[in-house]
Amino acid sequence: MQAKKQLMRYSRLKKENENRAETLARMKAAAQFAPSGEPDGSQHTSGDGQRMARAVENYLEYEEQLRPLMEKNRTEMLRIEQAVAQLPDPLEREVLRLRYLDGDAWRLPKWRDVAMKIYGSDERKYLDAVLKIHQTALLQMERT
Repeated sequence: MQAKKQLMRYSRLKKENENRAETLARMKAAAQFAPSGEPDGSQHTSGDGQRMARAVENYLEYEEQLRPLMEKNRTEMLRIEQAVAQLPDPLEREVLRLRYLDGDAWRLPKWRDVAMKIYGSDERKYLDAVLKIHQTALLQMERT
C-alpha cells in the first residue's frame, strides 16, 4: 500500500530534518561562542582565533551540504501533507494527521491515543471506528 508507505516516510523525513537542524544549531552556537582570543596579559598562542574561524567554516560547510537534503525532505513532506489535505472527509484527514503527521517522529501514537483524541474514549467500538476510518482514508489516498 503506497499511501501508508508515504505516510510512514513523513515521520522519518521530519525526524531527519529535526536532527540536522539541531546539529546546525549546536555548530552555530559553537562558532558564535568560541573563545575570542582577546589578550589577557598571559602568553597564549593565537590558536583560539583559529579555532573560532574553523568552527565558523565547519558550520558553513555543513549547512551548505545539508541545505539541499533538508529542502528535498521539506518538499516531500509538503507533498504528503497536501495528499492528506485533499481527502474530502475531515475525519479521515484528522485520523491521518494524528497518526502520522503530528506525532513523535520515531514512534507513531497508539491507536487508542488517536481514538481518545477523536472520540474522547478508547472503548473498543471507538478504536474499531478509528481503524476503519484509517483504512478508508488510505484507500482514498490510493485513488488520488
